[in-house]
Amino acid sequence: MKKRIKFKLFIWLSPALLFFIGIFAFIAVLSIFLQSGGSSDHHGNAPVAGEQLETAQKLYDYLTTKEHATKEGACGALAVFQRESSFDVTAKNPSGGVAGIAQWSGWNGNTVNGSRITQGGFINASDDSTLTLDHEESLIDYELSNGYKKVKDLASKATDSVQSAKDWSKYYEGVDTSDSQTALDKITNWAILWNAYFTGGGDGGSGSVDMLNPLLGTKVGTGQCYALSNWYCEQISHFTLYGMCAKNIGSDNLVAFTAHGWKVVFNPTSASDLKSGAIVCWGSPPETNSPYGHTGVIDKVNGNTYTTYEQMGDGAQKVVKENRTFDTSITCLCYPPSS
Repeated sequence: MKKRIKFKLFIWLSPALLFFIGIFAFIAVLSIFLQSGGSSDHHGNAPVAGEQLETAQKLYDYLTTKEHATKEGACGALAVFQRESSFDVTAKNPSGGVAGIAQWSGWNGNTVNGSRITQGGFINASDDSTLTLDHEESLIDYELSNGYKKVKDLASKATDSVQSAKDWSKYYEGVDTSDSQTALDKITNWAILWNAYFTGGGDGGSGSVDMLNPLLGTKVGTGQCYALSNWYCEQISHFTLYGMCAKNIGSDNLVAFTAHGWKVVFNPTSASDLKSGAIVCWGSPPETNSPYGHTGVIDKVNGNTYTTYEQMGDGAQKVVKENRTFDTSITCLCYPPSS
């Protein structure tokens, strides 16, 4: 009789036991997901690793959720914070009287550059133990809600991580792009890499050269050759080309191309390097004498001859197809990632 009671009790408890085991398993999985930064998709390679990356991830999540920054707006901020402190929340520069992730002024009574670090009462200017990420995020929130509202507004509308980095540098850190302290090349590259890491650009995107065919006879962007290659790049991998010269597209955007899975070949010496779908750039334009060079997108290749989609190739501000023959005037070929 006792055995039957125990057996019935086990049968009665089994469904409840399985239910609670399931609940605990779900909580455990959810906890691991959240601790790994589950709110953000990761692609490409981040420009930092280890504790620096962990701090950058937390800052990104904070900026996009609490401060409502766009992904690009948050990536611009990360580029600037990387320049300021390399994501070390305890970083200090005694001579400048600055400390923290954003190198706020007023540390340890040194107000030579101002006194921002004690605003809101979150950080004690002479107490290292108050230099924590939580306190510094609270200070960021205080400033973005008070004297730095313009930065928050710009970050909430940002669509370009590089421009956002310039905005954070100028309006939050007080360092204009004309100042050598801006380290413009560095924050530009970091903004691009962070954007690729968090937005999915590192996967390269998708698309093919066929998307250019409907554009034949139409004007794209400014009507210049650069605008067509830029449009194509944006459609494939969702990033904007930077620079002034078409002939330098590969070198000016090498970091962005690499971050988004593209491959760049400089000064190709053989027609075998020609590939359908590649952005082609010439130093000595086939039909013009422009000092800026020329660019287009390769459609089809046949031996050492190839057809391209170009704009301004014949002087007209519209997309046309041209027939070309390989020569050494090509400065670079930029291959999009495989779908």
